[in-house]
Amino acid sequence: MVTEKFKNMALSFAGCDGGNLQSEVWFCGMEWGGTQNNDEKIASDFDAQPEPTSWQDKNFEGSWSAQYNQKICWFLHYFYDLYWEKMSYQQFVETYKIMYRKPDGCGFKMNMFPIRFKGRKDVKWDELLGKATGFDSFHAYREWCVTHRGEFFREQMRKNQPKLVMCTGIEEKENFFRFFAGESNYQTLDCGRFTLFYAMHGNTLVCVSPFWGGKNGINSYEKMEVLVRKVQDLLRKS
Repeated sequence: MVTEKFKNMALSFAGCDGGNLQSEVWFCGMEWGGTQNNDEKIASDFDAQPEPTSWQDKNFEGSWSAQYNQKICWFLHYFYDLYWEKMSYQQFVETYKIMYRKPDGCGFKMNMFPIRFKGRKDVKWDELLGKATGFDSFHAYREWCVTHRGEFFREQMRKNQPKLVMCTGIEEKENFFRFFAGESNYQTLDCGRFTLFYAMHGNTLVCVSPFWGGKNGINSYEKMEVLVRKVQDLLRKS
């Protein structure tokens, strides 16, 4: 049976960088990187987060230096045609208030799953995690999150009405759509060098692209601009 501590944590903004929920654009990954390797770390990571954090917070200082977060800056640069000449990533984030709080923060960043893992090939569901969550396997944990954490964030979508939720990681595409739309129905768009998956949920376009890194991912300015233009086309047609 799921533990109350895990349930309270998962049905909150824990595991998210945060930002402005009222932004037009949300970004969603699978989970934070890193490892859970002792009771103390699990205890600190299992605290509920009732309100969104942001890149303004001390715990997120320097978030712009992470490769994935730099790709978020690329996306927003193309999406909003933001001026970026002779600006560092830090200056870009501070100028346009990337992942800052409302009312004028640009973007909201979250993860589908709240527990950090170094990578999907390195997932080890050990006794500590089983005891902390109440789940006997990673599969059981994942299914619970898609169903129940998904319901929590669908309610946030209903309240805040983002135009776009941009998800990354096509290996989890069915779960992304179940999480944000309540079902795994979606359409496919050939973008040339990669494939984009998408569906409408209410007034929100949910898209899933390859991960923003690696040899087959969104790993160049060219690919990112193509992605943004395809997403913009879908938004115009929605």
